[in-house]
Amino acid sequence: MHIVDIASEIYQDAGEPTNASIPSISYWIRGKVGDINVLLYENFVIEETSGQYEILDPDDVEISSDAVAIIKKMYQIYDYQVQIRTQMNALASDTLLSFREADGSSFTRTNRNEISKTLASIRKDELQSLKDLVTAYRIKKSSPLDVVGTDCDNLTLANYSTYGRVGYSRY
Repeated sequence: MHIVDIASEIYQDAGEPTNASIPSISYWIRGKVGDINVLLYENFVIEETSGQYEILDPDDVEISSDAVAIIKKMYQIYDYQVQIRTQMNALASDTLLSFREADGSSFTRTNRNEISKTLASIRKDELQSLKDLVTAYRIKKSSPLDVVGTDCDNLTLANYSTYGRVGYSRY
């Protein structure tokens, strides 16, 4: 899949925010391919020769939709980090939370500390979601090394009941 297509999907899923653009998201993705490889135990590369900037595996096959979902989740977490940082910087210059005049009119500012806490909570939930996606991806890509059943000569029913699990092999 082309990086610009992934960036476009991220941009549209986020509601086309004014503080981001498709080129900036594309640049972020290009810089994170190494992190994606480490996270997923893959060896993705960016094919740049045609100028299309496509993410491929070593066999020149485009990445799966599962890997794209993980990239999207990684960007969401990054976006929450940026928002938290912005809110924390604004806290230093914004100390007035509420003001009430004698005539009954009032002026209240948003409590940015609470907003930061809420964003941090959402980010924590997104991190757990990313961990779940990565675990599912790794399990899907793995294959069992040995499947032993009760038909194995060296594993009798007595041994099975002793060890209490399928797949135990004494070798």
